[in-house]
Amino acid sequence: MTIDVLRVHRVQMPLVRPFRTSFGTETVRDLLLVEAITSDGAVGWGECVTMHRPAYSSEFTDGALLVMREHLVPALRGVDADPFSVRAAMDEVAGHPMAKCAIQTAVLDAWLRTRGERLADFLGATRTAVDCGVSVGIPSSIPALLDEVGGYVNAGYRRIKLKIEPG
Repeated sequence: MTIDVLRVHRVQMPLVRPFRTSFGTETVRDLLLVEAITSDGAVGWGECVTMHRPAYSSEFTDGALLVMREHLVPALRGVDADPFSVRAAMDEVAGHPMAKCAIQTAVLDAWLRTRGERLADFLGATRTAVDCGVSVGIPSSIPALLDEVGGYVNAGYRRIKLKIEPG
């Protein structure tokens, strides 16, 4: 089984509310989705988690798109569509872990679908559920923060990540 198609889709996803961090405020999430299609017709998906500019990490969305198109995708021509071969083929490109992970995840998803195997089983999971968390941007006030966090706690979230900045 080989990788027949690797497509990168750029998505502009409006956020439910502005998300403010010490790096700025986002109202739209600019992200890349990778679609992998194998020779047997399996389709898998991966997400590149870069930000639109290199503020949090040296990787950023335009850079990830370029390195995928110019270096990572060409490195996979003729490579078996299994996660181990894909990783080895992309090792020739230094750095860019977010771009690589997006492609690896898409191929892994397709590979597991072909095998009829769940990701949890592949990873050796022993639990049947995973607690879900949420990331809360910097609010306009302490009361607004308490209201937002309280809403998430009431909704059943067990992990809440708070963004902060000096001051």
